[in-house]
Amino acid sequence: MNKNTQILSLAIALAFAGAASADPSVAPVTPPETTEAADPLNEADVRDLMTTAGYTEINDVKFKEGTWTADGKSADGNHVEVRIDSETGNIIPDTGVASINRDQIIIIMQKAGYTNVHDVDMEGGVWKAEGNDSSGADVEVKLDPTDGHILGSEKDKVDSKK
Repeated sequence: MNKNTQILSLAIALAFAGAASADPSVAPVTPPETTEAADPLNEADVRDLMTTAGYTEINDVKFKEGTWTADGKSADGNHVEVRIDSETGNIIPDTGVASINRDQIIIIMQKAGYTNVHDVDMEGGVWKAEGNDSSGADVEVKLDPTDGHILGSEKDKVDSKK
């Protein structure tokens, strides 16, 4: 992405953020200080969800980077890595296509109360963005590729090594 595109993206994000904050009926939102996603699922639940969705050869089921991940063979016979939304049980394959864009992710993060949002990229079929939570900690947030809701977050590995 060239510098002009980056500047334009930032200007659009700031304009939307400014418009949202100018509305007195919209209460400001503060992101949680904790950076671990809620974990209502366990490994057995993840395996059951994947089996029900037609996945076979399920392995490497782990809770990492704030979300559940697993490897498996999809119904069409392809080996895929997936992320599982702990709240909805939605299975997101790593080969998915986002239906919202980078600028929308920045706006969603800002509306959720994160500051200094940067390094927004698609990774493993989900959006990944970095920013600061309400405690000022640098966190990495995973977001759903279809509507941008937050799947989970964790302290940024680079920040936690300081």
